[in-house]
Amino acid sequence: MTRARPEELEFVPGDLGDLLARLAEIKASGTGWVNLRPVIDREDEPPPPGPLAIFGGSPHKVPLATWAPGTRAPNGTVRPTAVGLQHSSGPRVVARLRDLGLPLPEGWRVTQDHPRRGLVARLSTESSDAEAVDWLVRAGTALCAVPATGRWRASMHSGLG
Repeated sequence: MTRARPEELEFVPGDLGDLLARLAEIKASGTGWVNLRPVIDREDEPPPPGPLAIFGGSPHKVPLATWAPGTRAPNGTVRPTAVGLQHSSGPRVVARLRDLGLPLPEGWRVTQDHPRRGLVARLSTESSDAEAVDWLVRAGTALCAVPATGRWRASMHSGLG
């Protein structure tokens, strides 16, 4: 089986309507995820990591944010929606973001905060998808190590094709 090509959607942070509609569709289907990246002009794109990058810090000069809907566990409970953020800003990004005025929203639970694998958090049951995307975009903007255009691109992955 092959995966379907992801659907691409470009957006600006103040206009999330189309993106939130797609998140609702993915959530209703029970399968899929969305990756979000800031749009970078070609002349500002960082060079690809070299062969020794595996020994150094994170290669994610341009952050990659991920949103994945909650899933039903075998025991019938529903796991909360998860978000992730790969970045190159080093260890303890939760504290760094808090110092930048971007603390995790109330009730979110960090499940990973690693300098190479990134940040992963589970949302509270009260958190909305709009709140999650807004926080991911603001955090990704703050952690982007190269100039960005202000636009973002969403890649929507919807299960096997």
